[in-house]
Amino acid sequence: MTVFEDARGPNVRVLRQAQRRLSPAEQERLIADYETGARVCELAKDYGLHRRTVVGHVARAGKTRPVMTEAQIDEAVTLYGDGWTLHNVGQRLGVADQAVRRLLVERAVTIRPGGRRKVAAVA
Repeated sequence: MTVFEDARGPNVRVLRQAQRRLSPAEQERLIADYETGARVCELAKDYGLHRRTVVGHVARAGKTRPVMTEAQIDEAVTLYGDGWTLHNVGQRLGVADQAVRRLLVERAVTIRPGGRRKVAAVA
């Protein structure tokens, strides 16, 4: 922790984490790295930022990239139709399970109810 002190003595306010401000050149590099496909968590670690800060920089720059390609969406539809869970499909394709769910709903795929399946009692 950093404690600030002036002529009156130590400051009561203690900063737990210093603010990290990117220069315009760093912002441009961050956006360029994002556009080349770097993951938000990786960028946050590399630039010493929180992932929400990275997302904010990207949003302010007006940059977006598709979550999945058409081929990946087709593969997700096939895998989900074969009985894979949203979580497993997401892990396979490297995206969040909610992103998979959203894209499957856009493709009019019926989403199975969540939770564990009930096993028939043995008589």
